[in-house]
Amino acid sequence: MRIQRVLTNNAVLVLDENHKESILCGKGIGFKKHTGDKIDESLINQRFISIDDESLLHHLEQLIDTIPYEYLCLADDIVKMIQISTQGKMNSPLVVALADHIYGVMQRKKENIVIGLGLKYEVMRFYKKEYELGMIAKEMIENRLNVTLPNDEAAYIALHIVNAQNDGFSMDGIYTITRLIQDILAIVRRFFHIEFDEESAYYYRFITHLKFFSQRILKKDVQESESNDLNFSQFYSLRK
Repeated sequence: MRIQRVLTNNAVLVLDENHKESILCGKGIGFKKHTGDKIDESLINQRFISIDDESLLHHLEQLIDTIPYEYLCLADDIVKMIQISTQGKMNSPLVVALADHIYGVMQRKKENIVIGLGLKYEVMRFYKKEYELGMIAKEMIENRLNVTLPNDEAAYIALHIVNAQNDGFSMDGIYTITRLIQDILAIVRRFFHIEFDEESAYYYRFITHLKFFSQRILKKDVQESESNDLNFSQFYSLRK
């Protein structure tokens, strides 16, 4: 594998075995290297393999040229933690999104800017597992970069995880889904005059149904007859 372009001392662009552009990162992997030089594979720390999306590839190149290398490594470690915890495969855009997010967090810390997430409590309720992973990721950032962060950051990271698990949705789409779930719950609560038992299995299944239902609405993949599948009498099982 040979270098197509040196991006930084720690990142190079290559053609992979499928003749697609990929970015390889590693401490010193591009130091004093030139186009056509052979890669020292022992230096590879992170691979962004076979990136088909040209805009993503361009954004990643800009990101690598802008942010400290340690942020990218930290984002990669967080994604590996998430993969182990979820037993799932997270895509390269999650590493990019988290590295970008960490950079933004550190920039705001330097300028003493605090940005809260209005949907923090909704994220905690609707995406419990992702929020728990967000809290672990927040602690990893704090320990590695010696900073203290508000719990809002865990909620932001949770939404990035949700986004990575839902192909075809942007972060704006995830925000919309979360608000839609919130609105539906409010309608059900008012109509049936109930309070939800958020620890019950019924509530968990209902939230799961609303997630998929909201996704289909955004994709405009809902049939008119689908509302008949909802058995409203079952909502009483959600009560405390």
